[in-house]
Amino acid sequence: MEQPRILITGGTGFAGSHLVEALLEQGYSDIHVTSFSGEDSFIARLIGSENIHRLDLTDSESTAKLLQSLQPDQMYHLAALAFVGKSFDEADRVLMNNIAVQQSVLLAVRDHCKKARLLVVGSAEEYGVSISEEELPVSETHPFRPINPYAVSKISQDMLSYAYFVSYDLDIVTVRPFNHIGERQSTEFAIPAFTKQIVAIERGEQTELKVGDLSTVRDFTDVKDVVRAYILVMNKGKSGEAYNIGSGTGVLMSAIVEQLSALATKEIVIVTDKSRLRPHDIPKMVANNAKMKLLGWEPTIPLEETLRRVMSWYRNN
Repeated sequence: MEQPRILITGGTGFAGSHLVEALLEQGYSDIHVTSFSGEDSFIARLIGSENIHRLDLTDSESTAKLLQSLQPDQMYHLAALAFVGKSFDEADRVLMNNIAVQQSVLLAVRDHCKKARLLVVGSAEEYGVSISEEELPVSETHPFRPINPYAVSKISQDMLSYAYFVSYDLDIVTVRPFNHIGERQSTEFAIPAFTKQIVAIERGEQTELKVGDLSTVRDFTDVKDVVRAYILVMNKGKSGEAYNIGSGTGVLMSAIVEQLSALATKEIVIVTDKSRLRPHDIPKMVANNAKMKLLGWEPTIPLEETLRRVMSWYRNN
């Protein structure tokens, strides 16, 4: 096949690094990434340091220059501040950054590479609270009821993208991933935070596992399955459409902690840390993934296998 030139914004981050690996495995070779901090040894080993572009995506002039020179055929737009729990404390930063980044990318595509296909990564957080069990599992037509500034910022990114799709006929598809987990994820997120603590307990550096609200239900998918879905939507998704990416199965957070504790080499004492509780949390969030299944995708990696892999990664890093 003729190789498309691919640009991944935020390509040195958690999902971005797994996306680079997946693209290489599928035979893609002309891959570039943007990174706010620039050099990244892991990604450099995969695609070469010359293909890592240091860029502040809120700088629209610099973003335009990069897209004008690179002329990507496909763009995966992953870059965003993803502080869900802390987004009230940093609301100005999260809102201003995520909206500015989206606007900057859209302008650059419109003005310099209008024929490129842009995949915008939204979030299941956009849907927020379901007011009845009848609304679950959550489909792409579920109303937006955001409960934190991060969710508001992702809705803004989503709606800006739709506006540019309609007004400028840009080739844009949107994905709304539910919780995804795997190696290299920030401890801002629950499962890596739990795992890091458990490994610290195994090493005698900590005595208790501190947790927040474990009564919520979430839909977890291995990041390797998620990025495979990104690639499928990039190549087969309908322009202007949004696609939920999730397993379709809800799991209690308490069950996740039990599974992680069972993998530990020491007994785990669990305590609730009030500082880890959010002002309000979504009680239950499960994906209706029927649209993705119609494209030919479904998750393949069992949750237990992912949790074992994450635990192993933290023990070795």
